[in-house]
Amino acid sequence: MVQPDSSSLDPFLLPHLRTLVARHSVTGDDAALDATASVIASLMRECGLQVSIHPTEGAPIIIGQRAGASKRHILFYDHYDVPPPGPWRDWHHEPFTVAERDGRLFGRGVAADKGNLVARLGAVASLIAEHGELPCHVTFLVEGDALVGSPYLPNLVADQAHLLQTDLVFSFGGILDGKGVPFVYAGVRGRLLAMLRVIGSAVTLPADLATSVVNPAWRLLWALNRVKSDGEEVLIDGFYDGVAAPSREANKLTRALDLDEAARLEAWGLEQFLFGMSGATLARAETFTPTCNVSGLTTHTGIGPNPTIPTLAEALLDFSLVPEQRPNEIARLLREHLLQYDLHDVQVETLKGAYPPATNPLSSFALNLLATQVEATFGMPPQVAPLAPFSLPLHLFTAGMNVPALPLGLQQPASAVRGPNESISLDQLRAMTQLVRNLISAFAKFDNIP
Repeated sequence: MVQPDSSSLDPFLLPHLRTLVARHSVTGDDAALDATASVIASLMRECGLQVSIHPTEGAPIIIGQRAGASKRHILFYDHYDVPPPGPWRDWHHEPFTVAERDGRLFGRGVAADKGNLVARLGAVASLIAEHGELPCHVTFLVEGDALVGSPYLPNLVADQAHLLQTDLVFSFGGILDGKGVPFVYAGVRGRLLAMLRVIGSAVTLPADLATSVVNPAWRLLWALNRVKSDGEEVLIDGFYDGVAAPSREANKLTRALDLDEAARLEAWGLEQFLFGMSGATLARAETFTPTCNVSGLTTHTGIGPNPTIPTLAEALLDFSLVPEQRPNEIARLLREHLLQYDLHDVQVETLKGAYPPATNPLSSFALNLLATQVEATFGMPPQVAPLAPFSLPLHLFTAGMNVPALPLGLQQPASAVRGPNESISLDQLRAMTQLVRNLISAFAKFDNIP
């Protein structure tokens, strides 16, 4: 799978991964994110890149660039924010220290996305060390607010368009299949976050007054019951109207996907998938079906012992969108739907970070390039999926710049990117570095891009 000399990359990969993981760059921790951005900028300069740091209302965004021998230009889009580690007692090792055990590397951010970033920088550094220059122009775009929907990325991309003009984008977010080979995804889902909020009395009231006072929690639950059925159908009028029918080729690719179901169920501690789905049914659901997820439920009961009537109830909804759904339209439909059922007291707040799906043609040169180089690096052809089972703001490139944008990453079912003991395989880290080397070298030789 990995070329014989790949372990020679370890003197770069492991020390720099340890450096990045040691930064407590938890989403929303401004001081830690600022410090991490400076560390990444220093690492980029060490790799021979010209670097600029761009402040935003949130975390800084770093741009690193170096010209190459050919006119071709690849942009790598990554992030450095990570989820909170949770209780440290649940970790086998300190979460912000890289630990190696049985060929795996553990630490918060190793899989999403610091390991991926280090692999890409390692590929660039090794190419420069070997040839004295890069085969083509390379740009890194690294943000610190990806986990909250990249709300500040659109303005940055617009403001720095002169630096970011590219032929091809590879983002983070890719998944490895059961054989350790990266999936190749032709597109990614869109996203809409909406907060439903019901406000009750201005003071905390005893529960006995529920006979005469509105309980915000019940109002919220009744609203949620109108949004989605127990059959997992989104009940919002018009929600499915914009969904594009998959092509015959997309259906064929999806039916052939092997999702390594047993490994996923074991890693996630589940007995079965929703409704017992398996095989092609599961693949179609994860590829073509939009949905609405309740990500959080909160009630505020004020000061005093329970039982009381909550003064406020909130629910965070996460809509996962497929082509051709649009976040603004879904938000409008949601508001109108709730009003139909006299749920006028349910406020709907759309949160920052919404974006539409992004797709690339299945005949795209970028898709063919990635599939060819994955096979050359890993020794077997990758599985190709029409749409990834995750959301990314790649429309900024596919629609905003009219260039292909594909996800590529190191995650596995057991990577636990939002739980304790996040991990990746050391061999996979080396292989990803070699794959990026191969991609840069192969793309530099492209003469014509459709």
